[in-house]
Amino acid sequence: MKIIHTSDIHLASKLTARLPSSKVASRRKEITESFFRMCREGMNLGASAMIIAGDLFDSEKITRKELDSALAIIERAESIAFFYLPGNHERNLLLSSGEAIPKNLFIFGAEWTYFKLGNITVAGRSETSPDMFDTLTLSAGDKNVVVLHGELREKSREGGVIGLRDAEGKNIDYLALGHYHTYSSGAIDKRGTYAYSGAPEGRGFDETGELGFSLVSITESSVMHKFIPFAKRKLVIKNVDISGAMRTHDVEALIREALKDEPGENLVRINFVGERELELRCDKDFLKRSFSDKFYYFEIKDSSKLLTRTEDYRYDKSLKGEFIRLCLADETLADEEKEKIIHCGLSALMGEAFDE
Repeated sequence: MKIIHTSDIHLASKLTARLPSSKVASRRKEITESFFRMCREGMNLGASAMIIAGDLFDSEKITRKELDSALAIIERAESIAFFYLPGNHERNLLLSSGEAIPKNLFIFGAEWTYFKLGNITVAGRSETSPDMFDTLTLSAGDKNVVVLHGELREKSREGGVIGLRDAEGKNIDYLALGHYHTYSSGAIDKRGTYAYSGAPEGRGFDETGELGFSLVSITESSVMHKFIPFAKRKLVIKNVDISGAMRTHDVEALIREALKDEPGENLVRINFVGERELELRCDKDFLKRSFSDKFYYFEIKDSSKLLTRTEDYRYDKSLKGEFIRLCLADETLADEEKEKIIHCGLSALMGEAFDE
């Protein structure tokens, strides 16, 4: 039997923290379409079930249209049994909505809930507690899949935490986890493994790299899984060292080199690193205009450090020299504060606008 394990789909996500309004509607649509594509891929792969390990929806407050759309996708994939664990984002949204639940959708309760697929047991609970594994009952002769949503640690001492050592010796073959948005896996004990499937589509730059789902294959003798890349778009961060650059044109050339092999469908962040020359007047608005039409989304973040050679201004009698000496000598300011003040001050002295 094949089972798709996914989580953290976040349908109806607002997306306003990162994307401009012109992109929000299209990206929200893509996230919904990704769920539909994953269901279709499950049928193509011959999957009998799909586990949604929490956060199918982004919040408890979504429109009726958005809810109906998700339920219609599930109902149309009638050959797949969906095992859904409410996550910390949507909580009891589905059961409290009053909507008819599709016949192929099975929902875990707050306490351990068990479903049988022949000799395969799928168990899960939406509420976590430090002693929850004490009440988990699984037959050693079955193939056992357990579904939880939360933060994995060595031991659980509070709600929302899943203790890896607490799961040892509980006859778990595969622990399907949700909450973290990138794929990871490891051993529980000699018998079982755990995996975070990660989100199938990224929404922010904390979700870089390959995103997709976990495909679990269960036979009489084994329970195996593998990660399947599936996201329509990647979120990519490129560090660009601007040390030595003196003009916007220099920085532009560095960015072009960094992005020469990057597909245009991706969301890209350029992160400036290195030591920034004091005389560099970098026009970030120009750079954004130069690259925004080449990628689905493009932004710039500046993590570079200001290169200040104190000796260069020791005898400089200009207003600029006096200003820089005063800033560098002020022991009440942290280095980061000095950088910002010098940057803003030099921009003002040169009659330029400055960004924060």
